[in-house]
Amino acid sequence: MMSKKEISSLKKDLTPKFVIDSLMQKGNITYESLQPFPQNFDFIQLLQKLKEIVGRKEANKKALKKSISQPESQKPVDWTMQLAVINYLRRLFKFEKDIFNQAFYGLKFYENIIDFFNSIRSILAQNALILMNEVFSEYIPVADEKNQKAPIINLIKKIIPALILKANTSQSFIKNEAKACLETMVTNMKYDETLIALLQLMNTKKISDFELTHFLSIKLIKNLGKEFLVNCNQFLDMISALGEVYNNNKSDLYKKKCKSILNTFIEIMTKEEFDKKLEKCGKKAKEQIKEIIEERIRPNTKKEIHHNFVLKSKDKDKKKNNEISKNKEIPKNNCNTKPLINKKSINIKLVDAKIQNKKEENCENNCNNENIQNVKVENA
Repeated sequence: MMSKKEISSLKKDLTPKFVIDSLMQKGNITYESLQPFPQNFDFIQLLQKLKEIVGRKEANKKALKKSISQPESQKPVDWTMQLAVINYLRRLFKFEKDIFNQAFYGLKFYENIIDFFNSIRSILAQNALILMNEVFSEYIPVADEKNQKAPIINLIKKIIPALILKANTSQSFIKNEAKACLETMVTNMKYDETLIALLQLMNTKKISDFELTHFLSIKLIKNLGKEFLVNCNQFLDMISALGEVYNNNKSDLYKKKCKSILNTFIEIMTKEEFDKKLEKCGKKAKEQIKEIIEERIRPNTKKEIHHNFVLKSKDKDKKKNNEISKNKEIPKNNCNTKPLINKKSINIKLVDAKIQNKKEENCENNCNNENIQNVKVENA
């Protein structure tokens, strides 16, 4: 009789070993061309193989840090095998969501995908971004039972900073892929955590990162909509993140952008709904955005914004006209006002005029005498 160990080992020998498909080792495979898995496919072997590939990569990292010579079983992985990991995950996401979740979240494949963003092989970085774009393209609602959250929410804080970094890189095709990924994220990832993460990332000294996160925050707030914002549970965290950005940066650019975010909240929620939500946040949250609230524009619609702007411009014109008319008015000569003309200047001008008249008279007399003398000489 064969023992259980012998039977299990025999089964392993009889089971065909999984081999990576050569088609999966190519880059930039379109979503439409991804094919479903065959019937009775052994997903356990697939996950083991993928884990072996990414696990070998981790072992290489540790060996490099410790300057240990790598054994033959842990030689550097061919980058095409890493591409295969990405493509298999894309196939699993398209056709086998449960197995994808087990691999991506349970086995923490997302950590390897984030590492691939910074790979020296640009094709690896590009395809890793393509995978994340596809993951973001499908909105996963938060489960109601036991207040469970979609697994992607727990990764938002880790993934967004890496995407922002790649969106400001020098390589144009990587930059475009990262920006497309972020655009998809703010369109579909309608979670409190997404907005909080973006607002927190605005607290940076790097202007390019700040402006990009500001743009994405505005777009996400609009996509979330009124109903979501009125009923969201983490409004306090949003306001606190915005307040920190405003108070930690003295630049006018930062303050102006923070005001625009606050105004976007108010335009969507209305001022009354915003104030009611803010009341529940407590005094600390109010203090954090006190300065923004004092200087903000408070209209609910664009028409009101235009109306207020027109009124302000009219008031300015009136003030200017009043100032001009005041300057033109002649002040009255009373004890409190100074005379417009100095008396001394009048006396000086009068004396100068008399002297000038005398000079002119003397000049005329001299001319007449000279003429008389000339006439006498001619007659002689």
